[in-house]
Amino acid sequence: MQTIMSIFPIIATIVAVIFAFLLFKQWLRRKRIYQLVWFISLVMFAVSAGFEVMSEFLGWNVEVYRIYIVLSASLVAIMGAGALYLILQKNVFSTRGLLAIDVILLGIMIFFGWTMTLSSITDYSAMVFGAMEYTVAGAGVYAILIVIAFLIGRGWEDKRRKMLHGHIFLAYVIILTLWMGVYAAVATVTPENFVAGIAVAGQAMAQHVRNFSPLFTVTGSFLLIGVAFFSFLKTKFRFNLLIVLGGLTLAIAGAIARSGSEFGNILYLGEVVGVLLLYKGFVDSDKIIKAREEHLKGKEATSSQGPETPEKVQ
Repeated sequence: MQTIMSIFPIIATIVAVIFAFLLFKQWLRRKRIYQLVWFISLVMFAVSAGFEVMSEFLGWNVEVYRIYIVLSASLVAIMGAGALYLILQKNVFSTRGLLAIDVILLGIMIFFGWTMTLSSITDYSAMVFGAMEYTVAGAGVYAILIVIAFLIGRGWEDKRRKMLHGHIFLAYVIILTLWMGVYAAVATVTPENFVAGIAVAGQAMAQHVRNFSPLFTVTGSFLLIGVAFFSFLKTKFRFNLLIVLGGLTLAIAGAIARSGSEFGNILYLGEVVGVLLLYKGFVDSDKIIKAREEHLKGKEATSSQGPETPEKVQ
């Protein structure tokens, strides 16, 4: 059913497609892993927003809804993975600093894993690890990946070993996405609970599937917002604040929608404002990157010509 909010997922889809295209072009130019990861997250965002458009004009299809629930959660974590790769490539954190980030992520996973288990204490229909399932899915998987990465990278040089932190988090996201996807594929969906504009609240999806969401969204938001704010403090570039605000807007809108409150339809407006802020931050940062590249090319061209000789002057 169409509402006044129906225009917003259309705008969000269009902006996300343009944003993803520009990120892909930047990746082709610079070949940085964080650009490729962000491109993937924006494609996921565009598909997710496109599903919202479809729901507003055609209604929800149950199978599409299953995919949508998984995509809308995991794409935030993919954005966070891109942010983590960015600071790893800049090599601004010591090994202890990166371990501190790992500890914070593990803390988030343990807290929300435990909280989500308590919230679904009456719904164990899909549980295979009992009362600690979500903690195992989050912190357990992440801890195992850290140990594996440590064993693999013991003999590597420092910068290459630090990049393993990004690989760990990305692997964590992939594993949990598959885990949540398997649950979503077989979970009971209640079509009568579909409500235009607040479908992400998951009211139509079984609780044990919805409980995976914070393991993606909170960790991803922490990385995206935290890295952008840290970068602002370090560089004073204002585009980082736009990324902070964009990440906060998406996080707050998603949290309101998931709460199932009567204001859940704020999701669509939040998506548009959030992705526009992220897009503006990216455009401003790309201008600075291009200006630096041109400056470096100019310096290289000057140095390749060498000092002027009498023959050159003549």
